[in-house]
Amino acid sequence: MQRSKVIIELIKDEINVAQAMNILYVMLQDIDDKKIKKWLDNEINGYDDKDKVPDYRILETNIVGTYIAGNYKCTHQPIPIKPELIKKYTKTIMRDGLNEIMQMSIAEKEHENHNLVIPMHCVLAQEISMINGEVISANRELSVYAITNILNKLKTKVLKIFIELEKKYGNLDNYYIDFSNNKEARKEV
Repeated sequence: MQRSKVIIELIKDEINVAQAMNILYVMLQDIDDKKIKKWLDNEINGYDDKDKVPDYRILETNIVGTYIAGNYKCTHQPIPIKPELIKKYTKTIMRDGLNEIMQMSIAEKEHENHNLVIPMHCVLAQEISMINGEVISANRELSVYAITNILNKLKTKVLKIFIELEKKYGNLDNYYIDFSNNKEARKEV
């Protein structure tokens, strides 16, 4: 069987993840599965504060900044964090929609260190740090290609969904699967 055009286009990066998810969203309009529709809607438009965010959207950050300790001024150095606060302050939840994430991925690739910086208030950095001195400035830096990794994980998920749909319902080139007369098919999806 020849692969569906949408699968080939996604593999070759002829369409991006956001386009593929929009196609999937349209394909699955006739099913009554609120869970998958909610997931697609959240990924496309972003997660609200009350929504549970998937693990692949929880990103590691490093806290770096400028601080004075004794007679030394340290510039753009890791800020040592109190051990009991490390887990709380070195994670960032990415709730943004796909278009924003795609823009961040572009910025991430263009940035000299291939990471993005999230400002952190100096007072907070001072409170959570183990520095015997003064924090002058602080940022949370996302790990290298953290944003791009979200897109790669989503691409893999969507690709697997398309392949599974193709196995069960045939070629997907019309971007439509008729579930109206097949209650069993709706449940399977």
